[in-house]
Amino acid sequence: MSTEGVQPTPQDNDNSANPVLSAPTGNGTVTNPTSQAATTNEQNGNAGNGNVVEEILDVGKLKSVVWLHYTKVRINGIVKAKCNYCKKQLGGESNNGTTHLKNHTKICVQKKIRDGSQKILGPHYLAKGNQDLVATSFNSDFSKRELAIAITMHEYPLSMVDHLYFKRFVCSLQPLFTVPSRNTIKKEVFKIYDIERAKIQSLFDINRGRIAITTDLWTATNQKKGYMAVTAHYIDNSWVLRSHMLRFAYVPAPHTAERLGTVLVNCLLDWNVDSKVSTITLDNCSTNDSMIRVIQSKLVLPDLISDGALIHMRCAAHILNLIVKDGLDVVKEGIDNIRSSVVYWSATPKRLEFFLETAKQLKFTSEKRLVMDCPTRWNSTFKMLSVAIPYKEVFTRLKQRDAQYNFLPSNEQWQFAALVCEKLKVFSSISDLFSGSKYPTTNLFFPRICELKLKIHEWCVDTNEVIQKMGYSMLEKFSKYWDEIHKVLAIAVILDPRYKLEIVEYYAEKFGVEFDGYCLESVKDILSDLVLEYQSKMNEERNLNVSGYVGVESSAPSTTDLDFDRFVSQRKRARVTSVHTELDSYLNEEILPRSAEFDILMWWKHNGPKYPTLQAIARDVLAVPVTSVASECAFSSGGRVLDPHRSRLHHATVETLVCTRSWLQAELAGDDAATGAGVLEGCFSPTSEANLVQLQPDAETTEEQAPRFKLLED
Repeated sequence: MSTEGVQPTPQDNDNSANPVLSAPTGNGTVTNPTSQAATTNEQNGNAGNGNVVEEILDVGKLKSVVWLHYTKVRINGIVKAKCNYCKKQLGGESNNGTTHLKNHTKICVQKKIRDGSQKILGPHYLAKGNQDLVATSFNSDFSKRELAIAITMHEYPLSMVDHLYFKRFVCSLQPLFTVPSRNTIKKEVFKIYDIERAKIQSLFDINRGRIAITTDLWTATNQKKGYMAVTAHYIDNSWVLRSHMLRFAYVPAPHTAERLGTVLVNCLLDWNVDSKVSTITLDNCSTNDSMIRVIQSKLVLPDLISDGALIHMRCAAHILNLIVKDGLDVVKEGIDNIRSSVVYWSATPKRLEFFLETAKQLKFTSEKRLVMDCPTRWNSTFKMLSVAIPYKEVFTRLKQRDAQYNFLPSNEQWQFAALVCEKLKVFSSISDLFSGSKYPTTNLFFPRICELKLKIHEWCVDTNEVIQKMGYSMLEKFSKYWDEIHKVLAIAVILDPRYKLEIVEYYAEKFGVEFDGYCLESVKDILSDLVLEYQSKMNEERNLNVSGYVGVESSAPSTTDLDFDRFVSQRKRARVTSVHTELDSYLNEEILPRSAEFDILMWWKHNGPKYPTLQAIARDVLAVPVTSVASECAFSSGGRVLDPHRSRLHHATVETLVCTRSWLQAELAGDDAATGAGVLEGCFSPTSEANLVQLQPDAETTEEQAPRFKLLED
């Protein structure tokens, strides 16, 4: 043991003039006791009273574990035990014992802060960005999980944990936190995925209703790989509409019907929902038609509604796109001139500036900028026309000032484009309903679709021959798909107590004998069959529960009990044909007043005891999505995850990131019961046209399968 040197008094702030004093510890290492000596002086009240000599003593022979938290030193000849955390000096002589050292270790605030047991007030950020003040403490595992969540939610690259300045930033905030490696943080993301998946699986297991599925295929431009998004929709036991993404599965090429169907069925089996499926909503193409047949061959049909007859639901948004596209083809020439004009004056910054200056000279007050359309998205064409038409006089003036501008539409074409825009407003409002970030219940669509068909009928008898031609073209496409989608929509609206069967009869009268004779009767038959089917299954479940009951006094039900159960079951079946059924009772009641505040889910929740069979049907039918938009929105997230800088991500990692982000969005927003794609905010951010690719690129292309882009407004 040797004295290393003398420290300056704490009043001396010029450290550069002080000698750096070091002392060897018992294990041969060297320490700098400068700060220790200063602290010693302050704690002993010796600041400014002279020099202090501090000697570090060897504690290697001391057996008590308490010395792991103290340094034994001799200060001016007196042996002290200095706390390694707060630097407080306590008696260190052998006759002082160690009890007082143990007591100080238990109450040392600095030690509690270091090991995380001491809570401190700090900020806590809620999902919406609001800040709250809570008692918190440092926990390395919790911090690592929060980092994994941040990477997932904000779509940061996994490699950010290897960035030097990110590590330095984290170290400046909390030196005790060791930034994990990229592989470690990826494991943490997979761990979060497993936890969230288990939560959703438990919700499926306890849910009493059926689950509707939407799915779509997307090809990642940067990887040239196909991904299938699968989303589940259902009404939970609290009668709240829920939605969860199930898979963002990689599908190897070629994307045949057999391969797509196998991937989807495996997904349903993995989640144990194969027997709970109500419908599967798909886009309209020949491959998807074949895929449905593959799925029906792999599932147990008696477990499905009507033995799987209603399982195929065509995407109404895609049908809408096909209908309008056929109509716009009739006026293609005029639209092409407007499109060429927009392209010409948006091609360069100089032309665009010239266009805006001319608009300003003509006192044009609109702040809308010219927008280009995507020819395969009718709503973008509608938006382009609605913005360009008010600039008609500006385009005319520009023709006088620029001889190279040769695309000016004629007055007749301008007038007709304005007329077409006015006609398409009805499609635009329905498209907004289809593509909402929170999809509505199915009962809202039937009246909208019927009104659309009435409008098309009006166009077919318009005085303008071109409008007539456009109307007939739309009506032909409309009729092609109407028979396949109206049944589920009609059943849903009948289960709305504000409309019931009267709404179907109302439109049947407007559409005429053909609609009345086919649609009305077929809907009645389907609904009646559903009631009988659901009643039969509910009776089977009830009888199974009764026969499986084991009493307290006997090990099995008596013969008398079994005979009585059979007697009651037979009386119920006979009663269906002899008295008014539950459906008749519901339909005979007066319809409710229409109100915008009406909540159909709460109505069925509270009226379930009165109509138990219809309640079960309503739970399954009202959750059916009429579009595949819920699955398509995942492609925006997938496009950001697979940007050009992360194109080498493994497909399993891509699926984990996309699904986990989808599940956490609702949970972090405070929706503890639903963690999925039901809240789709953030999924509709603009995606580059390079990421909008055609459906089923490896399948044989048909008319309905032409290059299809997202049916969403930017």
